[in-house]
Amino acid sequence: MAMRTSLAIDRYDDSLLRSPFYIIMANSITHKLFLSSVLVMLSSCTPNRFSAEPDEVAETTLKFGGSSETYEVLGKLADAFSQETEEVTIDFLPPSQTSGGIEGIISQFLDVAGVSREITANEAGETLTYQPLIDIPLVLVAHHSVTGVTDISPEQIRAIYSGEISNWQELGGPDADIVVFDFTEDDNEKQVLRQTYLGNNLEVTPDAIIFGEDDELLSTAATIDFSFAATPLSDELEQLPMTILSIDNVRPTIDNIQSGAYSMTLQLGIVISNKPSAMVQSFTNFVSSPAGQEVLADISQAVAEPY
Repeated sequence: MAMRTSLAIDRYDDSLLRSPFYIIMANSITHKLFLSSVLVMLSSCTPNRFSAEPDEVAETTLKFGGSSETYEVLGKLADAFSQETEEVTIDFLPPSQTSGGIEGIISQFLDVAGVSREITANEAGETLTYQPLIDIPLVLVAHHSVTGVTDISPEQIRAIYSGEISNWQELGGPDADIVVFDFTEDDNEKQVLRQTYLGNNLEVTPDAIIFGEDDELLSTAATIDFSFAATPLSDELEQLPMTILSIDNVRPTIDNIQSGAYSMTLQLGIVISNKPSAMVQSFTNFVSSPAGQEVLADISQAVAEPY
C-alpha cells in the first residue's frame, strides 16, 4: 500500500490506527498543536516590547510646513535640534502660506507650522499656540540694470506703487520704465508694506506684475531689467543681480531693526497645537533654550550684516 501524504483518512482502518507509524505521527502533531496554542496564548497576554506604540512613531517623525518665508530659519533650527535629538526625523512639506500652515495644525496634518506674522486671537482659539522666532526686514530692491539709484523716500515708494512715478529717470536713474512686481493683497508682505508706507487706500498701478509667493516674485524680478520689488531679506539676495535700496538713508541693519529706525519687518514664528506631542514640545523647548536662541541670533547676524 502506498504511503499517504495527507493525514486525512478516508476509511477507518484499525490496523493502521494501531501501527507504530500512526502513533508517532499523532503524538508529534498533538505536541505541535499544544506548543502552537501556548505561543498564541502568550502572544496575546504578553506585550511586545519591540513594537513601537503609535504615539512613539508619530513623535519620532515631525512634519513641518507653512509660510515659505520661514523655511530658511526653520531649516537651521531643525538641523540644530536634530543634532541634539538623534531619534527625530523632520520632514519639510512643500511650503504654502501662513493660512495654510495654520490649517495644517488644526487638521493635524502638520506638527509645526511656520508663519510670517503673529496669529490673531480668533485664529488661535483654544487649539493653537504661537511662538515668535525672529524679525526679518522686508526690503525694496531694484535690478542691477538700474544705475544711479540706491536710496528711496517713503513718498517715492507710494508714487512707484501707484504709478505716479513710472520711469527710473525720475529718481535719478536710467531712462527706462519701472517694472513693478507686487504681492497679492492677502499676502503678509503686502500687509506690512501697506502698514508702513502704502496705507490701506492706495490703488496699485494696474501695470504691476502680481505674484502670490515671494520666492517666485524674487526669482522672476531678478531676470527682468529695470525691475522693482519688495522681498524679505535673505541669503539668496546676495546671489542675485538685485540692489537693496535704503529708505531715507536707513539700511536694514540689526541695529536699525532693533531700534525701530527700520520699521518694515516681518515677524516669523511657529504655530503648534496647544496639546503637542512630547517631541513637538521638545522642539519648542529647544527653540527657547540658549542653544536655540543662539541659532536665531546667528541667523539675524548673517542676514542683516552685509547690509
